[in-house]
Amino acid sequence: MELFAVALLFLTSVILIVSLVYIVINTRHKEKMALFEKGLDPKNFLNDHFMPQTLRAGMLLVGVGLGFLIALVIDEYVLPFVDNPAIYGGSVLLFGGLGLLVFYMINRKKNKN
Repeated sequence: MELFAVALLFLTSVILIVSLVYIVINTRHKEKMALFEKGLDPKNFLNDHFMPQTLRAGMLLVGVGLGFLIALVIDEYVLPFVDNPAIYGGSVLLFGGLGLLVFYMINRKKNKN
């Protein structure tokens, strides 16, 4: 039964990821076609439109990953005898927030120029 649950979870994850990639690609294609119909050049418009969103997501994910790494190091090496799961949640939220602050500084600097 456990093997079935793992296989079902894996299959569901694959279907979810493939669906999300399809939706993103299809949406971008529709936006490009709408810009072509209006006579605009999509190269100039789409890069400026998606860059802040992509940078924000990237910085957030880097912060979350760094938070998990720091929490693991604290849990395994700094405080090995303390069983406190709040270390993971606190570290992930702290470093995710720091990643968003770095994004804000980069975006503000870009908009200032």
